[in-house]
Amino acid sequence: MHYADYMMLLSPPDEVVYEIERYKKASAKHIGQFKSMHAKAHISICKAERQKTFIIEPTLQRLAQKLSTIPPIVLHIKGFGFFKHGDKSMTIYANVDYNDAVKKWFKLLLQNMNLKISLNPHITVVRNITAKQFELLWPYFAKAQYNDVFKIDALTVLKRDTFGHEQHWQQHKVLPFHNRFFS
Repeated sequence: MHYADYMMLLSPPDEVVYEIERYKKASAKHIGQFKSMHAKAHISICKAERQKTFIIEPTLQRLAQKLSTIPPIVLHIKGFGFFKHGDKSMTIYANVDYNDAVKKWFKLLLQNMNLKISLNPHITVVRNITAKQFELLWPYFAKAQYNDVFKIDALTVLKRDTFGHEQHWQQHKVLPFHNRFFS
């Protein structure tokens, strides 16, 4: 029996990926290597770990049909924010403007995916850094005026073997949003 892990996410265009990568590299100059340094910019939706592939593959086909009824959306990045993980670590992210139209779109996406989760859409720049590293970096991010606008027109599904030697995520499927435009 074959098991795989799946990650579902929204992939911004190359220009946004490039800008986030620049912020990651600049951060590394100040604090050295960090865990999410080489992760490609994305907006995480959910993970499904240790799935039997013969069960999840038909589920992904049904999901593709459902998602084809959802419209693409235009998202806006407005500066940076951060999460605290207790007293020990912090995450700095590019802030996706979560206005009423965006909330409505994400609610529709999650309903079509049969997910009952709360979401704070964002693009991680540095994940799980120490409070000391955060104190070094945050003044730069607080002053940064990074604003961007981009269209999301598909859900990306990544896959990796649960027990295999190759533990890197690979693009598995792209499930397009086909309905009329949403902004």
